[in-house]
Amino acid sequence: MSTVETPPSPTPVERRCPRCGARLSAEQEWCLECGAAVGTRVAAPRGWRAPIAVVGALLALALIAVVLALVELSRQAEEVTQVAQTPTPTAAPPAPAATPVPAVPAAPAEWPEGRTAWTVVLNSSGTREDAERLAADLVGKGVPGVGVLDSDDFASLGPDSFVVFSGQYDNRRLAEEALGTIRDQAGGGSTRRIVPESG
Repeated sequence: MSTVETPPSPTPVERRCPRCGARLSAEQEWCLECGAAVGTRVAAPRGWRAPIAVVGALLALALIAVVLALVELSRQAEEVTQVAQTPTPTAAPPAPAATPVPAVPAAPAEWPEGRTAWTVVLNSSGTREDAERLAADLVGKGVPGVGVLDSDDFASLGPDSFVVFSGQYDNRRLAEEALGTIRDQAGGGSTRRIVPESG
């Protein structure tokens, strides 16, 4: 009787983790030290480009739909407005529009010749044209009794200027009261006694 010799079992190959070098058993698929996959292949995640493109396309379509809906709604509103504005055949023709009458500017106040009185001085200028323009602006704001004085004709005023004034008052108290009522409209002012050169 002959004996059959069994071949020797193969020597187990020592496995190590490719990342950290730790020993692995023959059946081990993952390294217990660093968590690296040893015998398992991890599939790469799918890219995000395709889902982002799909979402972008859907948003663009939704935006176009909203714009078209707004255009259609505004068109319907215009049609309704036009229908409401069309006159019926029995309606009377509209009356002709009245031509506005331009307002006549108030004439500037004149200082009575030879009169000594108190007034409210609102402004002054080196030229009559500028002073008259300032006076017209004040009249437009509703300031009463506005006029222009040539300072050379009055002893109580300095030379070579044109003074914009408002009103003539018998005493300073009345002039101060008048200033209190027009100060906001005129943007300020002061009271002054006006004495003509001849007085």
